[in-house]
Amino acid sequence: MNNLLTAQEVADRLKIRKTTVYELIKRGELGSSKVGKQLRISEEQLEQYIKGTPSQPPVPSFTGGFQPESSLLKRDYLLHSTGIILSGQTSPALELLLGKISTYPGSLPVLQSHMNDYNGIYALYFEKAHIAAASLNPEDVKSLAPGLSLALLTMYEYRIGFYVKKGNPRNITSVQDLAKEDVTLTNREKGSLRRIYLDRMMKKSGIRKEQIAGYGNETVSDMSAASTVSDGSADAAIGEEMISRYFTDIDFIPLEKIPMYLIMPDDSLEKAGLSPFKEIIQSPEFKREIENLTGYDTSNSGKIIFL
Repeated sequence: MNNLLTAQEVADRLKIRKTTVYELIKRGELGSSKVGKQLRISEEQLEQYIKGTPSQPPVPSFTGGFQPESSLLKRDYLLHSTGIILSGQTSPALELLLGKISTYPGSLPVLQSHMNDYNGIYALYFEKAHIAAASLNPEDVKSLAPGLSLALLTMYEYRIGFYVKKGNPRNITSVQDLAKEDVTLTNREKGSLRRIYLDRMMKKSGIRKEQIAGYGNETVSDMSAASTVSDGSADAAIGEEMISRYFTDIDFIPLEKIPMYLIMPDDSLEKAGLSPFKEIIQSPEFKREIENLTGYDTSNSGKIIFL
């Protein structure tokens, strides 16, 4: 009889960690089967691995000519013979998605390259990433990636606005209020959606950067931007609503609700290794988990815009 072994039993036999067993399975080096929701490895599959005989057909590679942006990421990425590079800044919803991808049937290892919205689309255009997570509107995406046929898969919608001190003592409700003499701003880095959104509001209102104290003070995350308001070094910063919940001394002044997209070539949606992104995001379970975790609006999650 061909006995079925658990991952822990295989780890004990090979004298390796259980997590290493899962990595071997993910890379296709060690065969496995699903019994209900549990992974099992047969004696024959284990013997094939020990002898060095491939136990599964190789997983299709999507690496192409893609290379991560730094030598450290490149080293980690090349530990896998196949994989997907996703550019985008960390968020609770994205972490939840990547956690589900790692155990989803047919998925590939995902390397997250931490880039802001503009640089993520730039990397996608120059084939340094397979997917970009960004909140830019479709027209912006189209202008940054001319000639590409893209699919924008909606993950969720969220509100951005101003972080201000509790009680809003400076009475900051619009971009015009940032030009007050007693108001200091903490800005975001060039290329981030927050910076792009702020600059457009300023242009529409006829406000120059020289009129805003602290316009040149940059941070690279919503958390660090909110922290400057919390510690009193700034009176206002721009970011997403959820981050303000971590601070008891900060209020959030909403400006607009915007979508978060996963952007990829339109022919990628049905490809092995990439199709799990669509399948997970469109699942009712994922939508419920995002809402419970973050409070994001998932009414349009899973919808696709083609450019």
